Amino acid sequence: MNILIIDALGSERGSRRFTRDVISAGPRTIAGVLKNFSINSKIVLAEQFLQAKKLPMDADHLFISAMTMDFPAVKRILKKWSKLVSSRDSETVKILGGPITAAGTRILLNLDIDLGIIGEAEVTLTELIKHKIFSDGCTNNTLGNISGIIFKSNQEIIENIRRPFLSKKQLNSFQPSTEHIQDYPGYRAARIYIECVRGCSNFLRTKLKLPDGRMCNDCGTCTASDLAKRFKCPLNIPPGCGYCSVPMLYGPSRSRTIDNIISEIKELIELGALRLILGASDFLDFQRDELVAPQPLTDPIKPPPNYPQLEELLSRINDIITGTDIFVFIENIKASLFTEQAAKLIATYLPNTTFSIGCETGSKTHSKLLGRSSSPNEVLNAVRLAKKYNLRVHTYFIHGLPGQTLQTAIETKRFMQKLANEGIEKVTVYKFKPIPMSAFENIPPPPKALSDKASKMIVDTAIRINHEKKQEYLGSIERVIISEFAKKDKSKVIGYSLRGGPTILIDNGTSLIGKIVQVKINKVYSDKLLGGTINSS
Repeated sequence: MNILIIDALGSERGSRRFTRDVISAGPRTIAGVLKNFSINSKIVLAEQFLQAKKLPMDADHLFISAMTMDFPAVKRILKKWSKLVSSRDSETVKILGGPITAAGTRILLNLDIDLGIIGEAEVTLTELIKHKIFSDGCTNNTLGNISGIIFKSNQEIIENIRRPFLSKKQLNSFQPSTEHIQDYPGYRAARIYIECVRGCSNFLRTKLKLPDGRMCNDCGTCTASDLAKRFKCPLNIPPGCGYCSVPMLYGPSRSRTIDNIISEIKELIELGALRLILGASDFLDFQRDELVAPQPLTDPIKPPPNYPQLEELLSRINDIITGTDIFVFIENIKASLFTEQAAKLIATYLPNTTFSIGCETGSKTHSKLLGRSSSPNEVLNAVRLAKKYNLRVHTYFIHGLPGQTLQTAIETKRFMQKLANEGIEKVTVYKFKPIPMSAFENIPPPPKALSDKASKMIVDTAIRINHEKKQEYLGSIERVIISEFAKKDKSKVIGYSLRGGPTILIDNGTSLIGKIVQVKINKVYSDKLLGGTINSS
């Protein structure tokens, strides 16, 4: 049996614009489950599949991994799949997974999908395989007792009960495929995500009034000493920052074992990986769940990080990468846990690395209303700590958020500049999008930044700061891995700094795809793109 896995994450209408060098953990995890059953699989990007004239492999069935924003791409993928397999006698099974399935019934109503896996996929997919879904098809008899799925039966859409979140033991019984990174074009230049922690510890809730009238009444559930009580809000307000669905979809923070992570890192490096990212909603939650066990980790602030476990993981990574071309980065860290001890640990074992901190708004009041666990002032302190230990920080903001006003935008603009003055490397700004299973899922999306004064102020500030930061690269020499030809000008190539940083458009490297070279930066094309030439001196 052969299964085609299409990585549509971040593809939006069919191709990635800003994350072309990313290999996520999700599709590799699916490939790992299939490997346990000796099922062959191949991962292809959405744009690869949409451009192909025939199937990339002799596939019997289809998996698609996508986010909510990738709905248009998924529709195109399904249409092309149907065309490519139309002459077949046998039935194909089409399965959708990833955050997009949080929309439940709405997704299957509008997509030609047989079933969707909601939330964590490993155990659900294991049960589907054991129930012989690929030979018996998607019948009610086959699927009726499998939790965590939504499927069609006799023109009816059935959404089974949610599957309980995987236990830590269950989570660590699965291992993502490493060999499948080779399915990605230019994988040696990619940022490869390694899942260290699943879920999120922020079970606070938004205090903004929701469209149906629900509004936090400060009942104390979110701060209960019994951490399990934080799961269930009496008003059914989803946990976490109002714009985020991670706690609802993937549960409280649970850590993978150090041995599992180290094993994955070693295998990835043996395959040629150069840039690895330790992924988590908050990397400093790593093994913090052990400090509250058997209760769930639903407090984003207490207890402090599990320093001994963090040190063991980071020191073992350091042993592997010292003296090599391998660079390891972190995404993400919550400012509420970024103590001096944490900063010192990271700087000791991953010196000069980059990590990301979410801030989203520069307004203290707005931040609290959103349900965030870290205030802007805590973010500022974290940036200062990072600078003290020569760590490099990227910060995230969102424009158009519920509760945004001209005043919160002014505060955000000022705060972004304050962070820039403290030495952050980059500001990333996203537009708010209502995400299924988040508290804000039924709030209409905001207008484009160009037509909203407050949002435009935030976006313009980010562009200006990023452009100024790019100017600091002029004249510098960067060690770069060359990834691919530029889309618009095939005489140029795209490269990525090994130590992390902006995308670089290189003039004279067309014969060096996949090679590591020295590049002299000589141009700033935009707030996101640098220009350079291969340094021959």
